[in-house]
Amino acid sequence: MKAKSIVSMDRNTSPIVPLSEEQIIKATKNTLINLYPDKELQRFKRLYATRNNFDPELIELANGSDEWLQKFIFTFGEKGVMSLNPDFVMYQVYTEQVAVPFYQVDCKPDFSFDFNEISKQISEKEPSLFLISNPHNPTGKLFKEEEIEQLADAMAKVGGYLVIDEAYVEFSSDYQRPSGEHVIIVRTLSKIYGLAGLRIGVAVAEGETFEKITRFNHPYPVNSLSLNLANELFSNETQLEELIHYQLESKRLLEKSLQKVRHLIHVNPSSTNYLFTYGEKAVSLADFLLKKGFQARQYREPLLANAVRYSIIPLENYEELEQAIRDWSE
Repeated sequence: MKAKSIVSMDRNTSPIVPLSEEQIIKATKNTLINLYPDKELQRFKRLYATRNNFDPELIELANGSDEWLQKFIFTFGEKGVMSLNPDFVMYQVYTEQVAVPFYQVDCKPDFSFDFNEISKQISEKEPSLFLISNPHNPTGKLFKEEEIEQLADAMAKVGGYLVIDEAYVEFSSDYQRPSGEHVIIVRTLSKIYGLAGLRIGVAVAEGETFEKITRFNHPYPVNSLSLNLANELFSNETQLEELIHYQLESKRLLEKSLQKVRHLIHVNPSSTNYLFTYGEKAVSLADFLLKKGFQARQYREPLLANAVRYSIIPLENYEELEQAIRDWSE
């Protein structure tokens, strides 16, 4: 008897491949592997900057946003790195690799944060680098503009840098970012653009900071094939909009599915491609859904012991998911 396949809801990646087989073949054939990717790199910067209203002269790439995070810690984290608790777990992992102090500011019981307390901790610890995901990982919350501005001001006072990790920002409404050479934006093509396997991370910075991150980066940080595949997607506006619409529709159906159990578990409003749930019965639902073939993201950390995160899935799987959730609730 053939085993039932598991629907992954624990990876936060696109549920569909963004390029057709023909497009992948075309991009591969157009890749000149005997040459360095000068033209491919410049074309990507132009396409990405145009879509996201950035200055292409202030964009630099790396082999995934994770490589950027490592490099920021290597370069700017000498007096210590601070982040929220919880936040993207790799902030701590990469900091521990460098053996510099790592500080965290704990959330409140409802997983929200007191930015006055964060500013106080920055003033006391004086970290040289603060890493924050916005929208927030794992809760899905988009922080208020004034909260991020307060954070940037606090880091400026101690002579440090603020890195805003916008991995999921395309799922949210845009917001006014703080300005200044101490602020760095980092993004990825792994989420709404569905290109996680290409490993393309984007950093945006100003002035001397941009010069620093360019200086410590590789001359050709991303290979020709990855760039040609990304350029294939970004040069087709209609296809790109269809990809985004698909994922937003998937998120709508995920919200609709979990709406049925809001009387039993907490379901956070989300500006990402996942929903964060918590409460005494949250793990019970996740365990039940796993038996039904849906694998959610559960946590080992004590702070998140009663929390579960659900990523978007292919549209055709929602009818079965809704039935499974209904079975559990009844």
